[in-house]
Amino acid sequence: MLIDDIEYVIFRHPDLAAIRQFMLDYGLLDAVQQDDALYLRSYGDAPFSYVTTQGDAAFVGMGFRVASEDALLQLATRFGADITDCPHPGGGRYFHTTDPEGRRLEFVFGARRLEPLPSGGEPIVWNDAHAKNRLGRYQRPGYGPSHIQRLGHLVVFSSCAQQMIEWYGQNLGLKPSELIHDGNEANVLAAFMHLDKGAEWTDHHTLAIVQAAAPGLDHVSFECRDFDDVGTGHMLMQDKGYKHRWGIGRHFHGSQIFDYWTDPAGFHVEHYSDGDMVNADTPTLRYPFGRDTLLQWGPPFPGL
Repeated sequence: MLIDDIEYVIFRHPDLAAIRQFMLDYGLLDAVQQDDALYLRSYGDAPFSYVTTQGDAAFVGMGFRVASEDALLQLATRFGADITDCPHPGGGRYFHTTDPEGRRLEFVFGARRLEPLPSGGEPIVWNDAHAKNRLGRYQRPGYGPSHIQRLGHLVVFSSCAQQMIEWYGQNLGLKPSELIHDGNEANVLAAFMHLDKGAEWTDHHTLAIVQAAAPGLDHVSFECRDFDDVGTGHMLMQDKGYKHRWGIGRHFHGSQIFDYWTDPAGFHVEHYSDGDMVNADTPTLRYPFGRDTLLQWGPPFPGL
């Protein structure tokens, strides 16, 4: 196992005050501001989950938490990169490189973990047709921003998706959970890829790669506390007048409850909860692209 998890995303924004307020309302928390870099954390133990610097709007790349010191050395050797002290909050040792389409990739080992923060509320106890489990108690989620637990995944566009799928598999050990094709299984249009962690359970996808006219970012996705946390976050973002993109619904690939918003620079971010988990024994599934592979229920995808 080379990579333990995805840890953070890297952006540039022209207005740091505007993106900070947006992301606080979205459900992240202040970490630290170093020079022109704004770091935001989640409620989990990551030193930070989001960093942006002052400049023209751009998605720069992503950072991964490496599984061991040996794995860091193995990856650095593979990319011909030098390992140095990590300049980000939490420290540790790291190196950086780029993928073939220019995305910055950072790999960190040994960063100091934070104390997780209370997320409010008790776990949802469901009353449904199968069982009535919440007896003599009421379901009362509090109003406010979502409680972001961690960065969950990214979906990127690629002008050569099949080659990029192979590159991330060969170099980072990502494996496809599900492949999307154009009706011919040999013509892959997209892949939902998980970390290779053997028998250990991991997210259905940490990175999804989608064929497009040019490289780019579709969205960054953050895991919320639970279903109600997605809903209360939706209400607050709506009340604040932010631009809604899509949701609330349930995805097909990954099964998660989703809700998408657009930040002040035009980048899309997703709240999600209740995603699928896979391991080395989970078979890779293949589907032709279509509306039914975008969602199981919810509003139509914009533009389709």
